[in-house]
Amino acid sequence: MAPRFAALFKASLVPFTLMLSLMGGSGAVRADDGLITQFCLAAFNAAMGNAGKTPPAGMGTFTCNCFLNEVKAGAAIDTAQESCKSKAAARYKL
Repeated sequence: MAPRFAALFKASLVPFTLMLSLMGGSGAVRADDGLITQFCLAAFNAAMGNAGKTPPAGMGTFTCNCFLNEVKAGAAIDTAQESCKSKAAARYKL
Protein backbone atom coordinates (compact mmCIF):
# COMPACT_ATOMS: atom_id res chain seq x y z
CA MET A 1 0.00 0.00 0.00
CA ALA A 2 1.29 3.44 -0.87
CA PRO A 3 2.47 5.33 2.24
CA ARG A 4 0.67 8.48 1.12
CA PHE A 5 -2.65 6.63 0.85
CA ALA A 6 -2.13 5.10 4.29
CA ALA A 7 -1.53 8.51 5.85
CA LEU A 8 -4.48 10.02 4.02
CA PHE A 9 -6.78 7.19 5.04
CA LYS A 10 -5.72 7.43 8.66
CA ALA A 11 -6.25 11.18 8.67
CA SER A 12 -9.76 10.74 7.29
CA LEU A 13 -10.75 8.40 10.11
CA VAL A 14 -9.21 10.32 13.02
CA PRO A 15 -12.26 12.58 13.55
CA PHE A 16 -14.53 9.57 13.05
CA THR A 17 -12.70 7.45 15.59
CA LEU A 18 -12.72 10.31 18.07
CA MET A 19 -16.50 10.52 17.70
CA LEU A 20 -16.87 6.78 18.26
CA SER A 21 -14.67 6.97 21.34
CA LEU A 22 -16.79 9.75 22.79
CA MET A 23 -19.92 7.72 22.07
CA GLY A 24 -18.85 4.75 24.11
CA GLY A 25 -15.52 3.34 23.08
CA SER A 26 -14.46 0.71 20.61
CA GLY A 27 -17.04 -1.86 19.67
CA ALA A 28 -19.96 0.09 21.14
CA VAL A 29 -21.66 1.99 18.36
CA ARG A 30 -24.66 3.72 19.90
CA ALA A 31 -25.60 6.28 17.29
CA ASP A 32 -27.61 6.01 14.11
CA ASP A 33 -25.63 4.12 11.46
CA GLY A 34 -26.63 6.65 8.79
CA LEU A 35 -25.30 9.55 10.83
CA ILE A 36 -22.03 7.75 11.51
CA THR A 37 -21.65 6.91 7.83
CA GLN A 38 -22.33 10.53 6.83
CA PHE A 39 -19.72 11.77 9.28
CA CYS A 40 -17.21 9.20 8.05
CA LEU A 41 -17.82 10.13 4.41
CA ALA A 42 -17.44 13.83 5.18
CA ALA A 43 -14.12 13.17 6.93
CA PHE A 44 -12.96 10.88 4.11
CA ASN A 45 -13.87 13.41 1.39
CA ALA A 46 -12.30 16.29 3.32
CA ALA A 47 -9.04 14.38 3.73
CA MET A 48 -8.97 13.48 0.05
CA GLY A 49 -9.74 17.08 -0.91
CA ASN A 50 -7.03 18.44 1.37
CA ALA A 51 -4.57 16.08 -0.27
CA GLY A 52 -5.67 17.22 -3.72
CA LYS A 53 -6.88 13.73 -4.58
CA THR A 54 -10.10 12.53 -6.13
CA PRO A 55 -10.96 9.09 -4.75
CA PRO A 56 -12.23 6.43 -7.13
CA ALA A 57 -16.02 6.21 -7.32
CA GLY A 58 -17.41 4.25 -4.39
CA MET A 59 -14.20 4.20 -2.36
CA GLY A 60 -15.53 6.40 0.45
CA THR A 61 -18.74 4.42 0.81
CA PHE A 62 -16.86 1.13 0.72
CA THR A 63 -14.35 2.31 3.32
CA CYS A 64 -16.91 3.75 5.71
CA ASN A 65 -19.26 0.77 5.43
CA CYS A 66 -16.35 -1.59 6.07
CA PHE A 67 -15.22 0.39 9.11
CA LEU A 68 -18.72 0.65 10.58
CA ASN A 69 -19.42 -3.06 10.06
CA GLU A 70 -16.16 -4.14 11.65
CA VAL A 71 -16.62 -1.89 14.70
CA LYS A 72 -20.22 -3.08 15.10
CA ALA A 73 -18.95 -6.66 14.95
CA GLY A 74 -16.70 -5.93 17.93
CA ALA A 75 -13.40 -5.00 16.31
CA ALA A 76 -11.29 -2.37 18.03
CA ILE A 77 -11.22 0.96 16.23
CA ASP A 78 -7.54 0.64 15.30
CA THR A 79 -8.04 -2.92 14.07
CA ALA A 80 -11.06 -1.96 11.95
CA GLN A 81 -9.16 1.02 10.58
CA GLU A 82 -6.17 -1.06 9.49
CA SER A 83 -8.33 -3.84 8.07
CA CYS A 84 -10.51 -1.49 6.02
CA LYS A 85 -7.50 0.49 4.86
CA SER A 86 -6.00 -2.71 3.46
CA LYS A 87 -9.28 -3.82 1.91
CA ALA A 88 -9.86 -0.44 0.25
CA ALA A 89 -6.30 -0.32 -1.08
CA ALA A 90 -6.67 -3.80 -2.58
CA ARG A 91 -10.11 -3.18 -4.03
CA TYR A 92 -9.22 0.19 -5.55
CA LYS A 93 -5.67 -0.84 -6.49
CA LEU A 94 -3.90 1.88 -4.52
